[in-house]
Amino acid sequence: METFVALAMSTLLVTVCFFVHFVALRRLAHITSKPFAKIHHPLLIVLFALFALHLVEAMLYVAGFVYMHYSGFGHLTGIEGTEMNLLSDWFYFSMSAYTTLGIGDILPHGPIRIVAGVEALNGLVLIAWSASFTYLMMERFWTELSDD
Repeated sequence: METFVALAMSTLLVTVCFFVHFVALRRLAHITSKPFAKIHHPLLIVLFALFALHLVEAMLYVAGFVYMHYSGFGHLTGIEGTEMNLLSDWFYFSMSAYTTLGIGDILPHGPIRIVAGVEALNGLVLIAWSASFTYLMMERFWTELSDD
């Protein structure tokens, strides 16, 4: 039962993150397109928006972790064995997992470990997606500059 809950939470979070990322990239492409060409430094807008987007997606995982924690499906501990209950601890752990940094000073216990592993894979895919989007935007903006 606990594994099913972790897999269901993972599936939900991956789906929501993919959808949020897709919609945000579509909006960014639209905002920085020709009709809105009056924007100065559109690439900076893309980069800051993508950075914020990744923070939001990591926070979605924080919400999932906190829900699972308070539903009895796992917890986080520090390397000294102390339980981590602050929102900043959950966010730090989520960012570490999302970026696949995996520092290891905060450890998940119970079925929440499955969600943390899936977050790492999801973060890897979303960061790669953002990198390719950024490359395409750079190519488009710099081609437009050379055409002027």
